[in-house]
Amino acid sequence: MSLLASAHLTWFYIYSIPSYLNLERYEAGQDRMPFQGRLLMEYPLRWAHSSAALGTLATFATQMWRKGVLPENFVEAAIYLTSIVVTGLVARELYRMHSRTGLLTPYIYPLVLVMIAGSYCLSVINFFRYYYDLPSLGLFAVGLYLIARRRHPALFAALFVIATVNRETSVFLLFFFLASACLVEGRIQWRRALNWRSGGTATLLALFWLGWHIWTLRHFAGLHFESGPGILINIGCLFLPLLWPQWAGIAAYTLPVLVLFRRELRSSELRAWLWVYPLWFACMMYFGNMIEVRLFGELIPLFACTAALLAEERILHAYRSRAAAAQEELAPGTGADLVCPARAKDEEESSLARLSR
Repeated sequence: MSLLASAHLTWFYIYSIPSYLNLERYEAGQDRMPFQGRLLMEYPLRWAHSSAALGTLATFATQMWRKGVLPENFVEAAIYLTSIVVTGLVARELYRMHSRTGLLTPYIYPLVLVMIAGSYCLSVINFFRYYYDLPSLGLFAVGLYLIARRRHPALFAALFVIATVNRETSVFLLFFFLASACLVEGRIQWRRALNWRSGGTATLLALFWLGWHIWTLRHFAGLHFESGPGILINIGCLFLPLLWPQWAGIAAYTLPVLVLFRRELRSSELRAWLWVYPLWFACMMYFGNMIEVRLFGELIPLFACTAALLAEERILHAYRSRAAAAQEELAPGTGADLVCPARAKDEEESSLARLSR
């Protein structure tokens, strides 16, 4: 059912949300900057345009959908579906890594779908899709997985290069990488960022990111540059009540809870990761268009995982409170107040195990 829901969301995203970019110009490398500089999707879309088999399939599919189907839509569907599935699986894996019971594991993937729909589909103003958005989401999720699982830096570097060619927000992965590398026994020791394995890798990747960014700016210097510092416009939008519901849609309206109760997270790594949000927000306030909540889409695996962990802690706390109240009622006649601490701990662990099942 999760896969079916993912496919439905993918096709809705392609078929119902118009593209902001001109497909033919993007494939030809002639669209506006900085959008054209996000090159990764240009190549599979160009291949689809010249594919005879996909052209025939698109002609057949057009008979069923009035708006028409392009050969590129099939490539989009495959890549977008893969990105959504990968994001859901990574969020679920992050939750299982940091959860004590795994109580909410079946709900992580649906929560990711809700957050993706809220970030990329439920918009009133600037209701557009961009070819590189969902691939960026999937690549970022894989990056978080490699970091959390402490995979070899070479794998992370390869992923980072691909993600950078797709979109420049890949640079934020370096913060996650360093934060996890510097985490020792639940505490951040930033001096570990000076060693070669973590600091050296991050430095080389940062230099690559900077070099790639400079190259795209020079290579496409003749194209119209649409974007620019928008901090004054973004600040002005903060005072427009009609935009508040759309802004609040970040992380499917869970962001205030994540920010206010982040200290309740048992995982030091996730608490450290959440510090990327203020940095991300500041960069988007200056460079982005804050009306578009999709700008925070890459953080969905983190948002979904932390939201579920906070909900789990509340559920476990309520369960313990009810169990303690029931024990107090039985205490006078059963001698429950004389139970040794070790036995009480064993009973609590067995209760949590039963609850997780």
